[in-house]
Order: sequence, then structure tokens, then C-alpha cells
Amino acid sequence: MVGPKLRRETARYVQQKFAISASRVCRVLGLARSTFDYREQPRDDSEVGDALADLAGQNKRFGHPRLFILLKREKKIIVNHKRSERIYQLLGLQIKNRKRKKLGGGRINVGPITPYGAGEVIAIDFVFDYIECGRRLKTLTIVEEQTKISPALLVAHSITGKDLGPFIELACEKLPRVIRVDQGTEFTSRAFLDWAYKNRIQLEFTRVRKPNQLIESFNSRFRDECLNEHLFHDLEDAIEKINQWHDRYNNYNPHSSLEMMTPVEFARRRESMLIA
Repeated sequence: MVGPKLRRETARYVQQKFAISASRVCRVLGLARSTFDYREQPRDDSEVGDALADLAGQNKRFGHPRLFILLKREKKIIVNHKRSERIYQLLGLQIKNRKRKKLGGGRINVGPITPYGAGEVIAIDFVFDYIECGRRLKTLTIVEEQTKISPALLVAHSITGKDLGPFIELACEKLPRVIRVDQGTEFTSRAFLDWAYKNRIQLEFTRVRKPNQLIESFNSRFRDECLNEHLFHDLEDAIEKINQWHDRYNNYNPHSSLEMMTPVEFARRRESMLIA
């Protein structure tokens, strides 16, 4: 079906080519005169465009769904999501996917352990990077399974099995009942195993090449939005920039699996619902 815009353009073309009146063109083409006389009035999208460009500059690895949430929450601009996405595409703000190495074999989704409550199941892992001098940077990542909150990140040049237990005690409000880990040497060390046994914590080890989806998703965000976006001059600089991102992750960044709420917002709503 031909839309009114195309029919109007066709009618004007016929009128100019054959030098006939507008009334005759409309009569021949079966076009309403009001449609022929209509003049488009382009909508001013500068406010929305400027706001989207500003948010995209501050959050370089955010796509339109998360920018749309921030547009309403931070810029206080109420706009239809279709209009916002059209402006987003016209401005060329789409993020480019970075290539990543694929793991061999299939992945499985390790579902949540439903009998336990919030804060009782966490997943931990290590993420590696480098500072400018070439020295390795090692980060212990922690994510709480139900609310997706990350209690803390431990950033250092070296982290051993002896460091894990004390840091988890400081990071978490209460010790979890289950910790999901991979087969790394730090997690299978005698020091960490003894700590978990003394505190009656169950260690759930993932199988080789079948990692925990929750911590892998968090690590992917962490690398994409923080590690790949910054240069770290030294350890102190890395700790500062990583902690800034960590605060944004918990308190600012919308999370698609949490109904586009932040982890802290989701946890508060969940707690209020349980109290009610």
C-alpha cells in the first residue's frame, strides 16, 4: 500500500511535468486535496539528540535500551522509544561489537539455586589485565546471584588462595552458603578449601569449558566497559578507575535481566516486597 507521502510527491511531480492544476491532479489520481496541500513540519529532535549523544559519550558501551532508560532517569526527557531509537541511529551512536575469542565446546546455563535467599549464593572469578609498564593486573570479581549486586572487587598484582577468604568476609554483609567457582588453582588451594570448610560454605565447582553464566556475564561487562576503556598507569590508578566503574555498575547502570533497574534498586524492591 502506497503511503500519503509518496502519493503526494507523485501528484506534485505530475503537476509540474504536465503543467496542470492541483485540482485536476487530485481528481485524476484520486488524492484528497487536503493531502496534496499538506506541508510537513519537521520535528525538532535537537534536545533528544544532544541528550543521547551526551549519555553515549559518558557510557560508550551502552546500547539504545540502556541509554533510553538513562534519558528518562538522568535527563528527565520523556520520549517515545521508537523516536529515541530513530534519533540514536541517525546520530550513528550504535556500538561496535568487539571480537572475542570463542571457547571450544558448548556452554550450559547454570541456573540459580532456588532454596537459598539473597546473599547466600555468590560467584567469584578472576579477570586479568596489564598496567602501562607491562606488569600484570589481577582482579577478583564477586557477584551475588539473585540481585546481581557485586559486593566488592579486589585489585592487585598478585592474589593467592590465602587472600580469598578474608576478602570475602570483608566484602559480604554475611557469609554465603554457596560459592560458585571454577577449577583455578587459587580456588582449589588448601588455604581456600580450609576456610570454606571451617565456615561451612559449600564450594560448587563448574565443569571445564562450561563456566558459570552469571560471573561470565559480569566479567564481560567489566572488561568491555572498564578495562578496554582505560589505560592504567599504576596499581593505584587502576584501583581508582575500577572502583569508579564498580560503583556505577551497582548504583547507576540499568541491567536488562533486572527489568532495566540497577542491582541496588532491584535489591531494595525485592526486600520491600518480602517485608510487605
